[in-house]
Amino acid sequence: MRRFLQPLRLLRPRSCKFSGLAAGTLLLFAGAVHADVLLDKTSLIGSASVAAPSEYSFTAATAQALTLTLTDLQTPAAFASLQVAVTLGDTLVGSVSVSPATHKATFAIPAAAGNYALHVIGTPDSTQGIGSFGVCVAPAGNAASCIAAYSFSGNIQAPAMASSSATSTVNTNFTATAAGTYTVTLTDHIFPIALQSISAGVFQGSTPISVGIPAGTPTPITLAAGTQYQLLIAATAAAGLQAGLYGIRITDPSGAAVFDRTLPVGLMMASNILQNPAAQGLSLNLTDYGYPAPLMNVGIAVTQGAQALAVLNAPGTATNFMAAAGTVEVWHFASAGASPGVYSVNITAAQSGAASLYSTIQVANPTGTAATSYAFVQTIASAGTYHLIVDDFQFPSSLQNVSATVAQNGAVLLSTLTGDFTAAQGTVVVLVDASAPPSGSGIFGVTIETGGTAPQILLDQAQPVGGVFDTQSINLGISGAFDVTLNDLSFPAKFSSLAVVVSQGSQVLGKIYGGGAFSFSATPGNYVLPFVATPAPAQNYGLYSVRMASSPPTVKLSAASSSVTAGQAVQLTWSSQNATSCTASGSSAWTGPEATSGSTSIVVDTTAMLTLTCTGAGGSAAQSVTVTAAPLPTKSGGGGGLDRWLLLLLGACLLARIVGAARPRHVVDLS
Repeated sequence: MRRFLQPLRLLRPRSCKFSGLAAGTLLLFAGAVHADVLLDKTSLIGSASVAAPSEYSFTAATAQALTLTLTDLQTPAAFASLQVAVTLGDTLVGSVSVSPATHKATFAIPAAAGNYALHVIGTPDSTQGIGSFGVCVAPAGNAASCIAAYSFSGNIQAPAMASSSATSTVNTNFTATAAGTYTVTLTDHIFPIALQSISAGVFQGSTPISVGIPAGTPTPITLAAGTQYQLLIAATAAAGLQAGLYGIRITDPSGAAVFDRTLPVGLMMASNILQNPAAQGLSLNLTDYGYPAPLMNVGIAVTQGAQALAVLNAPGTATNFMAAAGTVEVWHFASAGASPGVYSVNITAAQSGAASLYSTIQVANPTGTAATSYAFVQTIASAGTYHLIVDDFQFPSSLQNVSATVAQNGAVLLSTLTGDFTAAQGTVVVLVDASAPPSGSGIFGVTIETGGTAPQILLDQAQPVGGVFDTQSINLGISGAFDVTLNDLSFPAKFSSLAVVVSQGSQVLGKIYGGGAFSFSATPGNYVLPFVATPAPAQNYGLYSVRMASSPPTVKLSAASSSVTAGQAVQLTWSSQNATSCTASGSSAWTGPEATSGSTSIVVDTTAMLTLTCTGAGGSAAQSVTVTAAPLPTKSGGGGGLDRWLLLLLGACLLARIVGAARPRHVVDLS
């Protein structure tokens, strides 16, 4: 790691020379304030098989005691479990679980200003796979008066899992809330191709209400109020791809949905769930990179409830399709021939320049391939020689194997043993095969640099393998020292394992396992923080916080002596770290700007507490020393005695008289 030295300015001259014994110091440290915080977030993660959490944040400008109420809305069915955690910055304020009897829970939030986040996790009813909740944040003592900006509602949906065969069945229940005519709509989403067959039926016990409900035609049925009914669906995927997707929606006489799901058939992979923050138009892009050959089949479907919002059964783009606020499911289907293939998916809000809501690069391996593969894509601005580095960070454990190839325009590029390869202008694809350790997880890094003696980093990504993972990139615009802090917030339980690495290119700058902090020095550029975690097996969720901020300054100030005679000088010596400026205070001889380190002497007329305050990107800190000014020696004698200088003068005169008396006298006769 690089170290940075602050330049010293010349010290202005101060009067008097002094040497003396070392003196004790009084230390006064001021905490760092207004730190330059680059990353400060809490993150709730879950295993791939459980429902994605729902999160919401708000800022309290002033301190106010609050009451949070979490309510299971029991729509379309009650949750098996429902919990909420509240964090303030990177601190867990508290958590609470909904009572299965009252379907509510309350929690007191102590008065404090700052940035709050609400993290909701739940297990939906197993037959419905989705549940709705509401969070009310109100002033303490008035729990019903929800503060609109602090409160929210949402739903939690379990990902639909693939079947092991080409035939999928559904056997679930729903409740009719009112008497009247209900409408059952069964839709084949024709993804990746049309289903071979699909039909549905509604029963009350052993009595059929409607059977043989076909796809594509809304079917009315008459149901009684407050009665539970059974829904049966059977679907068979086409023989070739053995995968399909369909939606089932049942609405009551008012048009409200009592059942609204999209479900997979056969070998369709489990859905990925994203949260659409507002009702808006979305755009979808699907790209096949043709490495090392185009995929045999590749497609993406975006659904919400039972509705297919967009379907691409080949690479291309779907623009400006409308989605309501809330849960959106993304379905992948890809199959490779004899060689693997690489494709990417990107979903954004339709307006120009909008941030991505969902982005991923995936590898589809040939059937029967056991390797876990990862792909990375980089655009090369000009033809030339480049350098590829793939590095096992050996943290928290070493990977079993890591191997990589790089390709362009569907052809593998030849590379030297040191990773040099020659590429034309355009897109290159790096494919990495990696296997996690038998128990645990690991992280590797992928870097592409330009050639030459001063290489520039073009691609810099870190990839966790095994466990649940996330990656955060930070682009630093300043040089300096930085602190990274990782905390396991133990909601709903401590992680089985939790780790983070800070890297740039192939260089690992620091690691944390389980929790803790480290510091590193950095220059402007891009840095990557990959996280890898294993939630507790019984909980399947975990909450952690991570903070990256400029390191606070430190100051050391000492005086050569703690006491001098008034009017004499004392030598001051000081140093600091992570500071860009320092200011002296405490006396007329010690005031104003100072260098970030140095030494000088000052005249001390009266006892003074001398302080040096240093400021940097991480805040400010101060240290003080007290130097006592001893008075001049007191006058000698008592009872109105003479000044010692006058006594000396009188003594000299008396001595002169004695000397004069001892000399021979000369007599002059005047007669």
